[in-house]
Amino acid sequence: MKSVLSALYDGEIFPAEQYSPKTEEYRKLTEKHIHHYNDFIEILEKLNPPLDKQFIEIMDEQLDVIPTEFSEMFIDGFRLGARIMIEVFQGDLNIKEKP
Repeated sequence: MKSVLSALYDGEIFPAEQYSPKTEEYRKLTEKHIHHYNDFIEILEKLNPPLDKQFIEIMDEQLDVIPTEFSEMFIDGFRLGARIMIEVFQGDLNIKEKP
């Protein structure tokens, strides 16, 4: 098996692109959201003047922020994991052998 560091260096690991929640709860929430979104777009199309395109643009602007948020969350989580490992290893160094 290839090491994680080698895979990362070789560009085989893309956390932001490879991550996808797999829970049933997430799938149901996503389906519900898509249904509500499509229903709302249909309502906006029927208005005079139609507002569907403007709403879609606003939603797209909000969605453009998500990759930055995920990146920051990943980095913060990675740093937390590293701090945990440092603490674990420092704890091992502080253990004194019994005579």
